[in-house]
Amino acid sequence: MAACGIVYEDGELLLLRDLQGFWSAVGGWIDPGETPEETVVREVREELGVEATVTAHFRPFIAWNVAEHDHPISFLLFPHRIRLASRDFTLQPTEVTDVAWVSPHKLADYEMREHPRKLLDDRLDEWLAHPERRLSS
Repeated sequence: MAACGIVYEDGELLLLRDLQGFWSAVGGWIDPGETPEETVVREVREELGVEATVTAHFRPFIAWNVAEHDHPISFLLFPHRIRLASRDFTLQPTEVTDVAWVSPHKLADYEMREHPRKLLDDRLDEWLAHPERRLSS
């Protein structure tokens, strides 16, 4: 299982570029004993060097037969809307090579792996229509 965080501020989405040059949202694998929300906050801290708050939960997404590994895998992804404490990023060079603030209508210009592209294509309108709010812990 994995979790990701959708950051949407001032009409733009935050994308991160990985070591292979592909763009996606911040996120990663859920560690044993960790909740999806804790995973997103940890991944933001690790990858961007800032704190984050989960402000919305979205319905899970199943990534089927992802072929970017030695053997195709399928996994359940828990997306969340997040708010960043700062835009003063310190990128983790072993995972992230760049960040971009992208208007939703420009997403096609960014090279992505198949499952992040499908997730954004299928769910972006739903996410952007969802009001942001602070969730209680």
